[in-house]
Amino acid sequence: MGSPVYCKSVLVYLLVAMSCCGRFCSDLRREFKTRNFKLDHQEPHLFLRSEWLGEGKVGVHVWYVAYRWFWALYHLGWWIANLVEEGGVGAPAKRKAYHFIYLTNWAYLSIVIMNGVHAIIMTVSWLEYRRTAHLPKTMVTHLKVLWVLQSIVYLPAMLITAAYWSAIYDPANPITALNAEVHIINSIYVIIDLWVVGSPVRILHFYIPFSFMFIYLIFTLIYWAAGGKTPEGGTAIYPIMDWDNLKVTIPFVVCCAVFSPVMQGIVWLIYQARIGARRYWYGGKAGVGSIPHESTMDGILGRDPSMESVSPASSQQPPVNTQRV
Repeated sequence: MGSPVYCKSVLVYLLVAMSCCGRFCSDLRREFKTRNFKLDHQEPHLFLRSEWLGEGKVGVHVWYVAYRWFWALYHLGWWIANLVEEGGVGAPAKRKAYHFIYLTNWAYLSIVIMNGVHAIIMTVSWLEYRRTAHLPKTMVTHLKVLWVLQSIVYLPAMLITAAYWSAIYDPANPITALNAEVHIINSIYVIIDLWVVGSPVRILHFYIPFSFMFIYLIFTLIYWAAGGKTPEGGTAIYPIMDWDNLKVTIPFVVCCAVFSPVMQGIVWLIYQARIGARRYWYGGKAGVGSIPHESTMDGILGRDPSMESVSPASSQQPPVNTQRV
Protein backbone atom coordinates (compact mmCIF):
# COMPACT_ATOMS: atom_id res chain seq x y z
CA MET A 1 0.00 0.00 0.00
CA GLY A 2 1.24 3.51 -0.80
CA SER A 3 1.72 6.16 1.80
CA PRO A 4 -1.16 8.59 2.49
CA VAL A 5 0.90 11.45 1.04
CA TYR A 6 1.52 9.52 -2.20
CA CYS A 7 -2.16 8.56 -2.49
CA LYS A 8 -3.17 12.17 -1.90
CA SER A 9 -0.76 13.36 -4.62
CA VAL A 10 -2.14 10.84 -7.11
CA LEU A 11 -5.68 11.93 -6.27
CA VAL A 12 -4.77 15.59 -6.80
CA TYR A 13 -3.21 14.84 -10.22
CA LEU A 14 -6.29 12.82 -11.22
CA LEU A 15 -8.59 15.66 -10.22
CA VAL A 16 -6.48 18.17 -12.17
CA ALA A 17 -6.47 15.87 -15.23
CA MET A 18 -10.24 15.44 -15.01
CA SER A 19 -10.68 19.19 -14.72
CA CYS A 20 -8.49 19.82 -17.77
CA CYS A 21 -10.29 17.12 -19.74
CA GLY A 22 -13.66 18.59 -18.80
CA ARG A 23 -12.55 22.07 -19.84
CA PHE A 24 -11.20 20.74 -23.16
CA CYS A 25 -14.43 18.88 -23.93
CA SER A 26 -16.43 21.98 -23.07
CA ASP A 27 -14.26 24.10 -25.39
CA LEU A 28 -14.60 21.51 -28.16
CA ARG A 29 -18.41 21.40 -27.90
CA ARG A 30 -18.56 25.18 -27.96
CA GLU A 31 -16.48 25.26 -31.17
CA PHE A 32 -19.30 23.69 -33.17
CA LYS A 33 -21.87 26.36 -32.44
CA THR A 34 -23.10 27.91 -35.69
CA ARG A 35 -22.07 31.40 -34.55
CA ASN A 36 -18.44 30.29 -34.86
CA PHE A 37 -18.73 30.24 -38.65
CA LYS A 38 -18.70 34.04 -38.46
CA LEU A 39 -15.76 36.38 -38.03
CA ASP A 40 -16.90 37.59 -34.65
CA HIS A 41 -15.27 37.47 -31.23
CA GLN A 42 -16.10 38.89 -27.82
CA GLU A 43 -12.51 39.99 -27.15
CA PRO A 44 -11.18 41.75 -30.28
CA HIS A 45 -8.23 43.14 -28.33
CA LEU A 46 -6.71 39.63 -28.43
CA PHE A 47 -5.78 40.19 -32.09
CA LEU A 48 -3.51 43.06 -31.03
CA ARG A 49 -1.47 41.25 -28.40
CA SER A 50 0.60 38.18 -27.67
CA GLU A 51 -0.73 35.30 -25.61
CA TRP A 52 2.32 35.83 -23.40
CA LEU A 53 1.93 39.54 -22.73
CA GLY A 54 1.85 38.90 -18.99
CA GLU A 55 -0.56 38.61 -16.11
CA GLY A 56 -2.64 41.73 -15.62
CA LYS A 57 -1.23 43.56 -18.64
CA VAL A 58 -3.38 45.02 -21.39
CA GLY A 59 -2.85 47.27 -24.35
CA VAL A 60 -0.74 47.37 -27.50
CA HIS A 61 2.97 46.95 -26.73
CA VAL A 62 5.89 48.07 -28.84
CA TRP A 63 7.80 44.78 -28.52
CA TYR A 64 4.91 42.97 -30.21
CA VAL A 65 4.83 45.59 -32.97
CA ALA A 66 8.56 44.92 -33.50
CA TYR A 67 7.88 41.17 -33.53
CA ARG A 68 5.32 41.60 -36.31
CA TRP A 69 7.67 43.77 -38.38
CA PHE A 70 10.48 41.24 -37.96
CA TRP A 71 8.39 38.50 -39.56
CA ALA A 72 7.02 40.85 -42.21
CA LEU A 73 10.49 41.85 -43.38
CA TYR A 74 11.87 38.31 -42.98
CA HIS A 75 9.25 36.74 -45.24
CA LEU A 76 9.32 39.61 -47.71
CA GLY A 77 13.09 39.15 -48.09
CA TRP A 78 12.75 35.41 -48.74
CA TRP A 79 9.91 35.93 -51.19
CA ILE A 80 11.96 38.46 -53.18
CA ALA A 81 14.91 36.05 -53.16
CA ASN A 82 12.66 33.25 -54.36
CA LEU A 83 11.25 35.39 -57.17
CA VAL A 84 14.75 36.50 -58.25
CA GLU A 85 15.92 32.89 -58.23
CA GLU A 86 13.00 31.73 -60.40
CA GLY A 87 14.55 30.55 -63.65
CA GLY A 88 17.91 32.02 -62.64
CA VAL A 89 18.96 35.50 -61.57
CA GLY A 90 19.14 36.80 -65.13
CA ALA A 91 15.96 35.16 -66.42
CA PRO A 92 13.51 37.38 -68.35
CA ALA A 93 10.24 38.53 -66.77
CA LYS A 94 8.28 36.02 -68.90
CA ARG A 95 10.21 33.16 -67.30
CA LYS A 96 9.81 34.57 -63.80
CA ALA A 97 6.04 34.78 -64.32
CA TYR A 98 5.98 30.99 -63.87
CA HIS A 99 6.63 31.68 -60.20
CA PHE A 100 2.93 32.43 -59.80
CA ILE A 101 1.59 29.10 -61.07
CA TYR A 102 2.70 27.09 -58.02
CA LEU A 103 0.60 26.61 -54.89
CA THR A 104 3.73 26.74 -52.74
CA ASN A 105 4.39 30.28 -53.97
CA TRP A 106 0.75 31.29 -53.56
CA ALA A 107 0.89 30.11 -49.96
CA TYR A 108 4.21 31.80 -49.24
CA LEU A 109 2.97 35.04 -50.79
CA SER A 110 -0.06 34.82 -48.49
CA ILE A 111 2.37 34.62 -45.55
CA VAL A 112 4.10 37.77 -46.83
CA ILE A 113 0.78 39.61 -47.23
CA MET A 114 -0.57 38.49 -43.85
CA ASN A 115 2.56 39.56 -42.01
CA GLY A 116 2.67 42.90 -43.83
CA VAL A 117 -0.98 43.60 -43.03
CA HIS A 118 -0.49 42.44 -39.44
CA ALA A 119 2.55 44.70 -38.98
CA ILE A 120 0.69 47.72 -40.37
CA ILE A 121 -2.38 47.04 -38.21
CA MET A 122 -0.18 46.69 -35.12
CA THR A 123 1.68 49.91 -35.87
CA VAL A 124 -1.51 51.92 -36.43
CA SER A 125 -3.12 50.34 -33.34
CA TRP A 126 -0.05 51.08 -31.21
CA LEU A 127 -0.07 54.73 -32.27
CA GLU A 128 -3.81 54.94 -31.63
CA TYR A 129 -3.45 53.28 -28.24
CA ARG A 130 -0.71 55.72 -27.23
CA ARG A 131 -2.99 58.59 -28.20
CA THR A 132 -6.29 57.40 -26.72
CA ALA A 133 -5.54 54.37 -24.48
CA HIS A 134 -8.48 52.69 -26.21
CA LEU A 135 -8.71 49.13 -27.52
CA PRO A 136 -11.25 47.89 -30.10
CA LYS A 137 -14.57 47.00 -28.56
CA THR A 138 -15.98 45.25 -31.63
CA MET A 139 -14.54 43.19 -34.48
CA VAL A 140 -13.82 46.07 -36.81
CA THR A 141 -13.16 45.37 -40.48
CA HIS A 142 -9.35 45.35 -40.34
CA LEU A 143 -9.39 42.75 -37.54
CA LYS A 144 -11.74 40.54 -39.58
CA VAL A 145 -9.41 40.86 -42.58
CA LEU A 146 -6.48 39.88 -40.36
CA TRP A 147 -8.37 36.84 -39.06
CA VAL A 148 -9.15 35.73 -42.62
CA LEU A 149 -5.49 36.13 -43.64
CA GLN A 150 -4.30 34.17 -40.61
CA SER A 151 -6.75 31.37 -41.47
CA ILE A 152 -5.48 31.33 -45.05
CA VAL A 153 -1.86 31.10 -43.90
CA TYR A 154 -1.88 28.57 -41.07
CA LEU A 155 -3.60 25.53 -42.57
CA PRO A 156 -2.25 25.60 -46.18
CA ALA A 157 1.35 26.01 -44.97
CA MET A 158 1.25 22.75 -43.03
CA LEU A 159 -0.77 20.97 -45.73
CA ILE A 160 1.75 22.02 -48.40
CA THR A 161 4.67 20.84 -46.27
CA ALA A 162 3.00 17.44 -45.73
CA ALA A 163 2.02 17.06 -49.41
CA TYR A 164 5.41 18.15 -50.76
CA TRP A 165 7.55 15.80 -48.68
CA SER A 166 5.17 12.87 -49.02
CA ALA A 167 4.18 13.05 -52.70
CA ILE A 168 6.23 15.60 -54.67
CA TYR A 169 9.82 15.80 -53.42
CA ASP A 170 12.39 13.99 -55.56
CA PRO A 171 15.30 12.70 -53.41
CA ALA A 172 17.57 13.09 -56.44
CA ASN A 173 17.28 16.87 -56.16
CA PRO A 174 19.35 18.68 -53.52
CA ILE A 175 17.54 20.60 -50.78
CA THR A 176 18.40 24.26 -51.22
CA ALA A 177 17.91 27.05 -48.70
CA LEU A 178 14.97 28.40 -50.70
CA ASN A 179 13.39 24.97 -50.92
CA ALA A 180 13.73 24.50 -47.18
CA GLU A 181 12.29 27.97 -46.51
CA VAL A 182 9.08 27.45 -48.51
CA HIS A 183 8.56 23.77 -47.62
CA ILE A 184 9.90 23.44 -44.05
CA ILE A 185 10.47 26.81 -42.40
CA ASN A 186 7.02 27.93 -43.53
CA SER A 187 5.38 25.38 -41.23
CA ILE A 188 7.87 25.98 -38.43
CA TYR A 189 6.97 29.67 -38.62
CA VAL A 190 3.25 28.82 -38.47
CA ILE A 191 3.73 26.75 -35.31
CA ILE A 192 5.82 29.53 -33.71
CA ASP A 193 3.29 32.19 -34.62
CA LEU A 194 0.35 30.10 -33.43
CA TRP A 195 2.17 29.77 -30.11
CA VAL A 196 2.94 33.51 -29.78
CA VAL A 197 -0.11 35.37 -31.07
CA GLY A 198 -3.16 36.11 -28.97
CA SER A 199 -5.51 35.55 -31.91
CA PRO A 200 -8.10 32.80 -31.45
CA VAL A 201 -8.66 29.88 -33.83
CA ARG A 202 -12.02 28.48 -34.91
CA ILE A 203 -12.46 24.94 -36.22
CA LEU A 204 -15.47 26.06 -38.26
CA HIS A 205 -13.28 28.54 -40.12
CA PHE A 206 -11.92 25.63 -42.17
CA TYR A 207 -13.94 26.98 -45.10
CA ILE A 208 -11.57 29.97 -45.36
CA PRO A 209 -8.34 28.08 -46.20
CA PHE A 210 -10.41 25.56 -48.18
CA SER A 211 -11.74 28.43 -50.32
CA PHE A 212 -8.18 29.62 -50.88
CA MET A 213 -7.10 26.17 -52.09
CA PHE A 214 -10.29 25.77 -54.14
CA ILE A 215 -9.49 29.03 -55.96
CA TYR A 216 -6.05 27.64 -56.75
CA LEU A 217 -7.66 24.42 -58.00
CA ILE A 218 -9.88 26.40 -60.39
CA PHE A 219 -6.82 28.35 -61.52
CA THR A 220 -4.96 25.13 -62.41
CA LEU A 221 -7.99 23.87 -64.35
CA ILE A 222 -8.27 27.12 -66.33
CA TYR A 223 -4.50 27.20 -66.87
CA TRP A 224 -4.56 23.63 -68.19
CA ALA A 225 -7.62 24.26 -70.39
CA ALA A 226 -5.97 27.34 -71.88
CA GLY A 227 -2.92 25.31 -72.86
CA GLY A 228 -0.66 26.58 -70.09
CA LYS A 229 2.66 24.81 -69.59
CA THR A 230 5.27 24.48 -66.88
CA PRO A 231 8.77 25.91 -67.52
CA GLU A 232 9.80 22.40 -68.57
CA GLY A 233 6.95 22.19 -71.09
CA GLY A 234 4.69 19.87 -69.09
CA THR A 235 0.91 20.24 -68.81
CA ALA A 236 0.71 19.36 -65.12
CA ILE A 237 1.90 21.94 -62.61
CA TYR A 238 2.15 19.15 -60.03
CA PRO A 239 2.16 15.39 -60.73
CA ILE A 240 -0.69 14.96 -58.23
CA MET A 241 -2.74 17.69 -59.96
CA ASP A 242 -2.67 16.50 -63.55
CA TRP A 243 -5.93 17.22 -65.36
CA ASP A 244 -4.87 14.79 -68.08
CA ASN A 245 -4.85 12.06 -65.44
CA LEU A 246 -8.05 12.38 -63.41
CA LYS A 247 -7.40 9.05 -61.68
CA VAL A 248 -4.64 10.84 -59.76
CA THR A 249 -6.08 14.34 -59.53
CA ILE A 250 -9.61 13.58 -58.33
CA PRO A 251 -8.54 11.43 -55.32
CA PHE A 252 -6.04 14.12 -54.31
CA VAL A 253 -8.70 16.83 -54.51
CA VAL A 254 -11.13 14.71 -52.49
CA CYS A 255 -8.46 14.05 -49.85
CA CYS A 256 -7.76 17.78 -49.55
CA ALA A 257 -11.48 18.49 -49.17
CA VAL A 258 -11.89 15.81 -46.51
CA PHE A 259 -8.75 16.68 -44.57
CA SER A 260 -9.25 20.46 -44.55
CA PRO A 261 -11.48 20.30 -41.43
CA VAL A 262 -9.08 17.76 -39.90
CA MET A 263 -6.07 20.01 -40.51
CA GLN A 264 -8.03 22.97 -39.13
CA GLY A 265 -8.67 20.82 -36.08
CA ILE A 266 -4.91 20.32 -35.71
CA VAL A 267 -4.39 24.08 -35.91
CA TRP A 268 -7.08 24.47 -33.22
CA LEU A 269 -5.33 21.88 -31.01
CA ILE A 270 -2.11 23.91 -31.21
CA TYR A 271 -4.14 26.93 -30.17
CA GLN A 272 -5.67 24.98 -27.28
CA ALA A 273 -2.21 23.82 -26.19
CA ARG A 274 -1.14 27.46 -26.15
CA ILE A 275 -4.13 28.41 -23.98
CA GLY A 276 -3.45 25.49 -21.62
CA ALA A 277 0.25 26.37 -21.34
CA ARG A 278 -0.60 29.98 -20.58
CA ARG A 279 -3.07 28.94 -17.89
CA TYR A 280 -0.44 26.70 -16.33
CA TRP A 281 2.32 29.29 -16.59
CA TYR A 282 0.25 31.97 -14.89
CA GLY A 283 -0.97 29.67 -12.15
CA GLY A 284 -4.23 28.65 -13.78
CA LYS A 285 -5.52 32.21 -13.98
CA ALA A 286 -7.59 32.48 -17.12
CA GLY A 287 -7.96 35.59 -19.17
CA VAL A 288 -4.42 36.92 -18.88
CA GLY A 289 -4.63 40.66 -18.99
CA SER A 290 -8.11 40.44 -20.45
CA ILE A 291 -10.74 43.07 -19.90
CA PRO A 292 -14.34 42.22 -19.02
CA HIS A 293 -16.78 41.34 -21.76
CA GLU A 294 -18.03 44.38 -23.66
CA SER A 295 -21.59 44.13 -22.29
CA THR A 296 -20.19 43.97 -18.76
CA MET A 297 -18.06 47.05 -19.48
CA ASP A 298 -21.16 48.89 -20.75
CA GLY A 299 -22.82 48.27 -17.41
CA ILE A 300 -19.74 49.15 -15.36
CA LEU A 301 -19.07 52.42 -17.16
CA GLY A 302 -22.69 53.28 -18.00
CA ARG A 303 -21.76 54.00 -21.59
CA ASP A 304 -23.47 53.81 -24.94
CA PRO A 305 -23.19 50.22 -26.31
CA SER A 306 -22.62 51.66 -29.81
CA MET A 307 -19.16 52.93 -28.82
CA GLU A 308 -16.43 51.59 -31.07
CA SER A 309 -13.67 51.16 -28.48
CA VAL A 310 -13.01 50.38 -24.85
CA SER A 311 -10.35 51.89 -22.66
CA PRO A 312 -8.60 49.42 -20.34
CA ALA A 313 -7.18 52.36 -18.41
CA SER A 314 -10.68 53.24 -17.26
CA SER A 315 -11.66 49.69 -16.32
CA GLN A 316 -9.41 48.27 -13.66
CA GLN A 317 -12.06 45.81 -12.48
CA PRO A 318 -11.13 42.11 -12.09
CA PRO A 319 -11.76 40.09 -15.26
CA VAL A 320 -15.31 38.80 -15.34
CA ASN A 321 -15.23 36.77 -18.52
CA THR A 322 -12.64 34.20 -17.44
CA GLN A 323 -13.43 31.60 -20.09
CA ARG A 324 -11.77 32.14 -23.47
CA VAL A 325 -14.40 31.63 -26.18
